[in-house]
Amino acid sequence: MTDFIFRRFVRCALHPVQGFQERAAEFPRLGVSFGWMLLLRGSISLVGSLLTLHAIYRDYPAFKNLHSPMWQQILQLVPTDINAQDIRALVLSLPDLPPWGGLWPWMVVLAPVGIAGAWLHNAVWDHMCLWMLGGVKRSGSWRTTFIAESEAMQVGVLDAVLAQLGFIPIAGPLLTPLFLLSGTYFWIMRGIALAVFHHAPVWKGVVATLLHILLATIFLAGMLGLSVWIVTQSALA
Repeated sequence: MTDFIFRRFVRCALHPVQGFQERAAEFPRLGVSFGWMLLLRGSISLVGSLLTLHAIYRDYPAFKNLHSPMWQQILQLVPTDINAQDIRALVLSLPDLPPWGGLWPWMVVLAPVGIAGAWLHNAVWDHMCLWMLGGVKRSGSWRTTFIAESEAMQVGVLDAVLAQLGFIPIAGPLLTPLFLLSGTYFWIMRGIALAVFHHAPVWKGVVATLLHILLATIFLAGMLGLSVWIVTQSALA
């Protein structure tokens, strides 16, 4: 079973149009597809969260040590008009991290919740963008989009596993360009899955995911600008 799933993922990753066409012909159920996505991506997300926490707990004491070589170099680069003592006071005022045993269980809960949130976000934005491009027929339903998104995110577990290599000391940061290329490819692959399940031209699905990025960026920039304006007006009042 595991070997079959892995081979299906690889086929969808290497030949997304044919792979997702074959998967769509199997008429996957939404509940089952969502469950597999949550299990696979949630597990990898949990591993990534725990590795991130481990790195924070490992490096945080050194960060608060103002006598470390890192801080000696940073303080030498501080402009003369900035008081280094203020920086020292700020760092020393930072709270200690909570006990590890009280924090990691939350990751078990937050990892699948985060994956479910990402799935819902992608589905809403991708569906609306595909609709704007005329790729959603009158018979096209949100359910179809939700299935396409969960199927694509299942295949995206290959990218999620690859991303964990970023935690390898020294070599991890050097692989950043590879991670960016892989993330971009699997993002576009999601658009292919969306188009295939909706029986729309593949280019519309790909453009929908790119339009998703553009519109989301504009929205976030607008919200940030509005927040800055409100804070500025409040300060001037």
